[in-house]
Amino acid sequence: MTIRRFNARDSRTALARVREDLGPDAVILSNRRVADGVEVLAASNLEAVEQAAVTGDRSDWAGRDRAARESAEQSVAAPDGGANELGMLQLQNELANLRSLLESELQQRTWRDSAGKSSTRASLNQRLARMGFSRALGEELTDALPARGDLERLWQRVLAALEGRLPVADNGFPGAPRVVACVGTTGVGKTSTIAKLAARAALSGGRKSVALITMDQYRIGGREQLETFAGHLGLPVAVVEDGPGLYAALREFRTMANIFIDTAGMSQRDPRLLDQVALLRASPVPVAICGILSASASVSQGREFVLSLGRQGLSGAIITKLDEAASLGGVLDILIRTAIPVVFTCSGQRVPDDLQPAAARELVALAAACLGNRRSAGADAEVRTRTAAVAG
Repeated sequence: MTIRRFNARDSRTALARVREDLGPDAVILSNRRVADGVEVLAASNLEAVEQAAVTGDRSDWAGRDRAARESAEQSVAAPDGGANELGMLQLQNELANLRSLLESELQQRTWRDSAGKSSTRASLNQRLARMGFSRALGEELTDALPARGDLERLWQRVLAALEGRLPVADNGFPGAPRVVACVGTTGVGKTSTIAKLAARAALSGGRKSVALITMDQYRIGGREQLETFAGHLGLPVAVVEDGPGLYAALREFRTMANIFIDTAGMSQRDPRLLDQVALLRASPVPVAICGILSASASVSQGREFVLSLGRQGLSGAIITKLDEAASLGGVLDILIRTAIPVVFTCSGQRVPDDLQPAAARELVALAAACLGNRRSAGADAEVRTRTAAVAG
């Protein structure tokens, strides 16, 4: 499979060059406006990508990644030859989104292809797929098992292996940081999580040891919500709009043992999310960045968010809305693959009661329980359908 980048004055010319060079089966992977026209990233055909996923051949993926990286490096070069770091981060975000979409499509096709197999491993893989785990992780776990055997016993071994693979930090944030910032997409529960963290710290160290900072200038009522929490808890709160304001607030709270920073929730594809992270990383006071992942959000959204920040971008993760989750495997899968430890979980709105230290066994058991609930719901739906058919 060939992946190439085409530059032309307009889309029609670019597409003509794609067809001429790559043939009629070419697939457009991305396109964007550039200074002198348009830029198109295209592959010779999608079937080669799908075949690579089915057969386990990763060479095509490697070639595609090299081409994407080369495209990104060339695209962010400044006129004077210097590297534009923010531009690179934004392009990495876009490439991560593209890869996530392709992997999701290939995963679904691969699981459908294996559905007809009668082996015990295939049955285990199908269960993992319904839980939301990726094909790659599923095969890693099941390849270590016998090809045949008692299905339920082997399933327990798979769950135990998942427990061993899931990174957790059950004693709090790694390194016991003094300053923790929570970042995440819109609606994942960052502000209420901040309140729970602050209340937990105040109960253990006293109210005078905890302070709050909010960087949320976009969501209507976001600042007011945190100020209300701070008022109930008796904690000081600072509202900041930019880097200098943030750094001044950190200096003001320099005697506090625990400082929690609430950031604005944005789409995982919004460049302003990366701007916020850049400010936190540039802080003169070390800041541990914690990703807030909602168990009720889509798997692709969580995957794109984590990949856009990179493996080194997060010190830990908090999984929220466990009580609303219909599936949990997708969230656990991305944390296992990126080795980002789960620090806490949230399963309700009570402050701070609904914040619990992470436990691998409980999370895997909940993921399996969600699978069981889906089976029961499916069986109930089938009974209702048959009953309706008989009654009709």
